[in-house]
Amino acid sequence: MINNPKKSTSFTFRWLTKIALIFLAVFFMEFSERKETFPEVLSPEDAHAELIYGNNRFLDGEMIYTNYHEQIQKTKNGQHPHSFVLSCIDSRVPPEIIFDQGIGNLFVARVAGNVEDDNILGSMEYAVEVKHTKLILVLGHSHCGAVQGAIDNVKLEHLTQLTDQIKPAFSKHNTYPIPEHIAEETSKRNVKLTMKHIYENSATIKHLVDEGKVKIVGAYYDIHTGEVHFLKD
Repeated sequence: MINNPKKSTSFTFRWLTKIALIFLAVFFMEFSERKETFPEVLSPEDAHAELIYGNNRFLDGEMIYTNYHEQIQKTKNGQHPHSFVLSCIDSRVPPEIIFDQGIGNLFVARVAGNVEDDNILGSMEYAVEVKHTKLILVLGHSHCGAVQGAIDNVKLEHLTQLTDQIKPAFSKHNTYPIPEHIAEETSKRNVKLTMKHIYENSATIKHLVDEGKVKIVGAYYDIHTGEVHFLKD
């Protein structure tokens, strides 16, 4: 008996196709399950890790919190964000996206230069005391216009008092224009100063940080790459 090579090849192709479809089905089932589950965050360390993983997912193009209609349904009766992000107003730095957190996982306050004031502190106190948010993140970024405005001593009505808050992070240099790396270092120092002010100016937050229930961290977003670099203490 002579085997028909075409028939054998056809059978093998169908068999391989079925296996491939099974693997795809399993993959999409797991992916779907991951999308339907909010992160389990029980500590500041958990929240910190989730933001790191979220930025990695963003960078790798494997975002899982994109089903906004589903998230609306899950959060319509309440919210319990694991982190509070204080970031700049820069349109290129959207925290919910760059950390792949979707709807309901983050409190976000945005102000030019990511500086704090009484309104920001009050919002943070609500988050950590009432909603038991675990992490406060101060997020700066590269090529920040507010930081550059402070360096250039920009004067513009209400903006002047805002850039004045950033100036303590800037050390005067003799060369001008200021080298780019100096501006970037100023942005990072501004993040650390804001972290310090949050801790020192809110008794509520200080108490929870001292008890280990809340953590304040700083990070720096690179607008060229989309990567978030967490700053060392």
